[in-house]
Amino acid sequence: MKMRLPHWLLTTLLLVTATARSELVDSVGSFSKAFPSLVPGSVIEVADGTYTTKGGIKIVGKKGTEENPIVFRAQHRGKAVIAGVAGFILKDCEHVVLEGFVFENDADQQSVLLENCHHVRVTRNIFHPVERAKPRHWEHWVTVDGASSGENRVDHNLFEHKVNRGSPLFIRGDDVALVCSQHDRIDHNHFRDVVFANGENGHETIRTGGNDLGAFGQSSFTIIEENLLERCNGEEELMSLKSSDNIVRNNTILNCRGAICMRLGNRNVASGNFVIATESGPGFGGIKLYGFEHRVFNNYFAGLTGRRHDAPFALVPGMYDVPTTNNIGKKYDDNTAADPTRCWIAFNTWVDCSPLQFGFEKEEKGRQHTPNACVFINNLVVRTKPMTTPLINLGRVRDLQAHDNLGHTVEPVSTADWASWFRFADPHLLQSDKELWRLTAQSPAINSAVEDSTQITDDIFGHARKSRYDMGAEEFSQETAVRTLLTADKVGPDAP
Repeated sequence: MKMRLPHWLLTTLLLVTATARSELVDSVGSFSKAFPSLVPGSVIEVADGTYTTKGGIKIVGKKGTEENPIVFRAQHRGKAVIAGVAGFILKDCEHVVLEGFVFENDADQQSVLLENCHHVRVTRNIFHPVERAKPRHWEHWVTVDGASSGENRVDHNLFEHKVNRGSPLFIRGDDVALVCSQHDRIDHNHFRDVVFANGENGHETIRTGGNDLGAFGQSSFTIIEENLLERCNGEEELMSLKSSDNIVRNNTILNCRGAICMRLGNRNVASGNFVIATESGPGFGGIKLYGFEHRVFNNYFAGLTGRRHDAPFALVPGMYDVPTTNNIGKKYDDNTAADPTRCWIAFNTWVDCSPLQFGFEKEEKGRQHTPNACVFINNLVVRTKPMTTPLINLGRVRDLQAHDNLGHTVEPVSTADWASWFRFADPHLLQSDKELWRLTAQSPAINSAVEDSTQITDDIFGHARKSRYDMGAEEFSQETAVRTLLTADKVGPDAP
């Protein structure tokens, strides 16, 4: 029996088939000539070569569909090089794909700018634009702007060797309208070699939101997942989240100065991240919190050396004691932030790290509000070798609920006030072939977590949490890990 398609669907399919086109272009001039006729399903391939632009390559108002996106890609991945003044500018586009290019344009303008775009995908490209010795302004490489931007995806790209002020990737929105780009996804990218800026601000590797957007508590719902960051050393904020309701999960961060920073905003989540330093030197951080009701769980930290603001974990005092500061525009100050309040930090593992920082002993300028009503529970904080520093640096905090954690040091157990947060025992960890310290069947962390009203379903390796949970990031299991450390072959342009 033959199936008959509805007349309206048949008409639509015939229209797409009749008008969608595939074309090979081989000059900058032919790019713009191809754009007017783009319809859902059109594919424009760019021949191998170097394309020197005199301005941004503008694609305006082009709308594909989920089933039939408009694709603009290199004929052979990594063989079409965009050089010259600027890269692509997409405005008011939907369901468009940019794929397979190498960006070596002048970094004075973006390699890719998405303005008021929806469902645009930037995938399998290489970004190393040419940065000037004396930049005129901040140089962001890929930016998502506009009050109506959202649900874009930046995935499987390589971002490498950033020197000047600005971020390789900036998901923003509209600072004037106070609207974030929302529900964007950053995944399976490889970020490497962001050069240390020697204390200069504005060298974050990944940013979401902005000063005004974050101060007003605006939500971006950005997901940052399954990315590999190596030697991204720009400043003390490796990732700067200046918006609310973001998720940072299952990333691998190796030998990066600075910390994942919940800078301005509330209700952000950091889970399943591996943050590891195998190199010596100062400044390798973990996660830093400002703002309300963040959740930090299932993260593994090892060998981190950062102190105070870039500690392996830091609750930092703030200027304000409210979830939104409403302190924007010219009133904004670098210290503008709320104290970490009602944050939940549980089921994390720290191995051989410098002290975790809970508040500061002395008030820093403008930071008069101390961390408030946070929970620190079911964590594993251990040392496998002698270290001269304590597990915890305890400063001024309010109503901190810290208890039922497992601690271990090679030295005698501390008698400091924070020692009561822990049960001290040898955790019986074993270093695996991937250099991760893993639970063994003898570990006292197994089945020792206390009940908590905030449930989680799995651990950092993707194993299900069962019955009474284990302390720390890992739930002991003989099963093969679903997730583990990311390596270069699992991310970037050539990954599966």
